[in-house]
Amino acid sequence: MTPATLARPLAQRVQGLPAPAPLPPAPSLSPAVIEAAVAALDAGKTHYTDRPGILPLREWVSAHLRAQYGLDMSPDAVTITCGGTEARFVAIKKLAPAGSVLVCPGDPGRIAGAAHLCGVTVTAQATDPDAVSALYLTPADPRSSVDSLLTAARERGWWIIWDISGTPVGSFHPAQEAVLAPQTVTLGSLSDYLPGWRVGWMAGSRRAAELRAFKQSMTICSVSISQWAAAGLVEAL
Repeated sequence: MTPATLARPLAQRVQGLPAPAPLPPAPSLSPAVIEAAVAALDAGKTHYTDRPGILPLREWVSAHLRAQYGLDMSPDAVTITCGGTEARFVAIKKLAPAGSVLVCPGDPGRIAGAAHLCGVTVTAQATDPDAVSALYLTPADPRSSVDSLLTAARERGWWIIWDISGTPVGSFHPAQEAVLAPQTVTLGSLSDYLPGWRVGWMAGSRRAAELRAFKQSMTICSVSISQWAAAGLVEAL
């Protein structure tokens, strides 16, 4: 097979990607971010980090999930990603096989590109339950829709992608239920505070190690300076 033949399927998928949404105005950076980034540079923290992400940042994610939702999430179950976009792509790629259906009762804009590249169909309702592999849910989705889909997920073992990036977090989380916790992966991002620095995360589920391994196969680890800057930010929050 020639290189052109090998590249053709990927080119077709890329050609079908939706147009990117306009970027919102960037907020001013917190002085804590700048100070932490400068300190990391001065300390020579410019090479690869631990592949799951720096421990202080993973510990913050763990503490945040415990304080907000009462979840007992070890830092070992947390992976720092290159923004929320990478976290969504990794979760969809590994939890929703090509040809399957991903149910998203809210705005599918943040996952449309990843679903397209992965060959996954996004629908608002589980009209064909046998074809569904995963749910993509956020705290902003109607609670009645979320509850109905979670009932089906209990019965059918669907994966649950719970994305709290940029949405009011509330106090409800599917993983608060012991039955659903092993099939729920939580996604988050610090893009509201650090746009362009590419700091997101994935946490939990019985496939946490597999999700981490796939992220590492693409980008090894997230950028060191961005992670240390984010650690400075969350310490100041």
